[in-house]
Amino acid sequence: MTVVDETARQVKPYDFQRQEGLDRGHLRRLTPVLEVVAHRVAGSFTSVLHAPVHVEVTELEQRRWELFANELPEPTLLTAATVSPFGGRIVLHLPLALGYTLVELRLGGTGVVTVPERPPTEIEQRLVGEMASAALAELPPAFAGVTAFSLGTVASVTSPMLLHAAKPTEMCLIVALRLDLGEAGSHDATICIPLTVLIPILDALERIDQMQSHGDSATALQDIRERLLDAPVEVRVSFPEISLSHEELATLAPGDVIGLRQGVGAPMFLSVGDTPFCQVVAAQRAKAVACMVVDSEQEIRR
Repeated sequence: MTVVDETARQVKPYDFQRQEGLDRGHLRRLTPVLEVVAHRVAGSFTSVLHAPVHVEVTELEQRRWELFANELPEPTLLTAATVSPFGGRIVLHLPLALGYTLVELRLGGTGVVTVPERPPTEIEQRLVGEMASAALAELPPAFAGVTAFSLGTVASVTSPMLLHAAKPTEMCLIVALRLDLGEAGSHDATICIPLTVLIPILDALERIDQMQSHGDSATALQDIRERLLDAPVEVRVSFPEISLSHEELATLAPGDVIGLRQGVGAPMFLSVGDTPFCQVVAAQRAKAVACMVVDSEQEIRR
């Protein structure tokens, strides 16, 4: 008999109406920007609570808005902001346990609270809404290196039924966050970004990748050009060719003088391989024999 550990399985319902909005390549492009978002959100909470807060992205998931909203508890804490000029709303979801903890920390407590079995009061909802609004305000600066957008009207509600962030069937990217509040423990939160907002951001990321690719190609070509120019080549300076008969060659002995049929100071050829490159004349530099260029390659070709 085989015993199956049911706790090791993570079975999730499959949505047959799911629209594949983003592929893995898109998610890879978004990951660095979302890490910046998490860092700025952590800075926002730290500034408000006067206590260190660490935020990290733990998971990215794509879901239809209606499924995401239907699975949220009642009541809960939702803060949404309209995105201009893209349309749609970005939603920050803070569970009640996290909301009460933030209120406790905001009022100077330790953050260790027992979650009451009641909806948040108007004052608690307002305090959490202010902190959530400040966290959402960090999104435009986080995406500033990719594309520019601004946040408009901000609304805080305690029920997903009161919030219409996207069309029911619209795909959204659910960014799961883990907030480390020190002695108050760790809590989960989520940011929901509809595809209406994501598509312009992804288009901007793709344009940046293309520009960087072209820039990298130009840089690579420049590096190759510089390396080619730095590569050493062998050059040779020679007198013009002369002809000797077989008899003259056979009778050559040490001390014989061979006429080069060229006047003193007449130019010689500097060649690279077998190709003449320029004309030079013999010269002396200090105690070394040298040559001085008198005609360029263009003059030789003329």
